[in-house]
Amino acid sequence: MKSTAPKKFLGVFALAMINCAAIVSLRNLPAMAEYGFSMVFFYLAAVFLFLIPEALVAAELATGFPGEGGIFYWVSQALGRKTGFFVVWLQFLGNAVACPACLAYLAPLLAYAFGHPEWMAVSDTGLNIANFYTFAVIFVITWAGTFIGLHGMRLASLVTSIGSICGTLIPGALIIILGLGWIITGHELCTPVGFSELIPHFGGVEQCVLFLGVLLGFSGLEMSAAHANNVNNPQKNYPRAIFISTLLILGVSILGSLAIAVSVPKETLTLEAGVIQAIEVLLEHFHLSTWTRPIAGLMALGAVAWFMAWITGPSRSLLAAAKTGELPASLQKTNAAGMPSTIMLWQAIVITFFAGLFLLIPSVKACFWILSAVTTQSLLIIYTFMFLSGIILRFKFPKTPRAYKVPGGNIGMIILCTIAIISCLFCYGIGFIPPEEIHFENKTLYLIIMLLGNAIEMLPPFLLKYYRGDKKFL
Repeated sequence: MKSTAPKKFLGVFALAMINCAAIVSLRNLPAMAEYGFSMVFFYLAAVFLFLIPEALVAAELATGFPGEGGIFYWVSQALGRKTGFFVVWLQFLGNAVACPACLAYLAPLLAYAFGHPEWMAVSDTGLNIANFYTFAVIFVITWAGTFIGLHGMRLASLVTSIGSICGTLIPGALIIILGLGWIITGHELCTPVGFSELIPHFGGVEQCVLFLGVLLGFSGLEMSAAHANNVNNPQKNYPRAIFISTLLILGVSILGSLAIAVSVPKETLTLEAGVIQAIEVLLEHFHLSTWTRPIAGLMALGAVAWFMAWITGPSRSLLAAAKTGELPASLQKTNAAGMPSTIMLWQAIVITFFAGLFLLIPSVKACFWILSAVTTQSLLIIYTFMFLSGIILRFKFPKTPRAYKVPGGNIGMIILCTIAIISCLFCYGIGFIPPEEIHFENKTLYLIIMLLGNAIEMLPPFLLKYYRGDKKFL
């Protein structure tokens, strides 16, 4: 088994870009635009109930407990190694389930970039060309990205940084500028804007379902802690990177969604391809349609950057768990670049397996949503344990130096984490309700699929413990 000592080459900028690549995604903007101006309410709710607690608690835990494995180390210190393994397993497998859904967003971008949007054409019956094309894109990007990731964090972080800037931040800024231009030039707004429109009209719980998409879009700030051993001066640079990336996340998410809402009729957008459709409409209006293809290509690069961020972080966290004996020795192997080669290869296999759902479920939109919802539910469980660990570690290791601490002392930490835990559990329950937008008529079947998805993600750690004769699971 070859391994190399970690090198301190990640600074504030690289960490911030890893965070942005993992979190900032233009794919969620059209879904939130469907809320109209009330999207601001949902974004602000997510910011105060989830994003701010996530950012503050992750900053304290990363600087106070910068051990290998990030969230695995934090939960293990607070609740024991077995619980830490359960959480990092959910992070790893949840990520593998999320990747097909998020790489499905890459498929229409490439179709537009190559000038063939008809590749995403669908019909009302049976599988479509979109199903086979989407699966092919996921397969190729999964294995190409894994190959790049195996060459080490220096190359992976370079791809991530370039992709974040060129493929997410620049197109996001363009959407905001075009939306602003739409307003300034006096065009009719596609959604009313005003204080009376800020508060959503709750006619049923279904209207809250897409709120899960906001939480999924805001998750991942803790993931970069898995690279703590490669960070220069982590006590100072980690919290700085978190707060810089948080500002970028909010700016692109809120302003980008609002720009699409006021300028593009929502009936012209689809869940999986909405963002490039919105850009196409805006560019055509301003007689810039020739830019659609290169911008789609840049956004595809941004999706690749997201993928690179997520295949390296969770796999390195799982490696830390494997080294403690929670997984077989064969999964503890690292290559010459210090990357968990065996785990990353298995990760690619699992992603390919779940990508096969696009060949089984005729509706690309329904498959996209189901994978996203199951992933969000596993993330909510992970964050529940993380927030609980934040409280416990305050009392269990009160004298441990923390370069950053959540304001308000122990009471502040308890209040902040309690609010976040309640939000996570509430949204976990909402995940079992299908959104109206995907027209899933058989809600009982949807519930069964979601329960099976949760079981597939959660059961393996317990089965492994039982097989090894360990009856004490957590």
